[in-house]
Amino acid sequence: MSTGTNSGSFEYPDAAGYPDDAGFLDEGTTALVDEVTAYAVREVDRPSADSEVEIAVHRLDDEHVYSATLEDREVASLRYAEEDDRVVVLTTTVIPEFRGRGIATDLIALALDDIREWGKRLTVQCPVVAAFIAGNPQYADLTDSVHPDRA
Repeated sequence: MSTGTNSGSFEYPDAAGYPDDAGFLDEGTTALVDEVTAYAVREVDRPSADSEVEIAVHRLDDEHVYSATLEDREVASLRYAEEDDRVVVLTTTVIPEFRGRGIATDLIALALDDIREWGKRLTVQCPVVAAFIAGNPQYADLTDSVHPDRA
């Protein structure tokens, strides 16, 4: 797991389909892993500390995305696919100028809460969500034991 002190690439298995197709995370994804890891100790229901407005998160079923908006502007997204009775989390992105505000953490927490209410199991391909769950074990029960980290 990335801790924020290592600025190098973070390696994952090639089968995970990361941006460079070689198993290394790009700089933006590494930054998001660091962000959700750093915020893991805070309460996940707290609004972003640097924002005067709350994040609105919507599940857009037709697009298979959770969209986080601030004042009607999409600033982050969590893309997913549906496979039978589970949700496969593919990727999490935050617009660069909005990173470091806890938006990824809030988005992931709200998406996982919705997936729990939806009654689905979870397969995690996104390293950002994997880092978040590692730091927030209250979400570990969502993980599909048969398909925990690949479709």
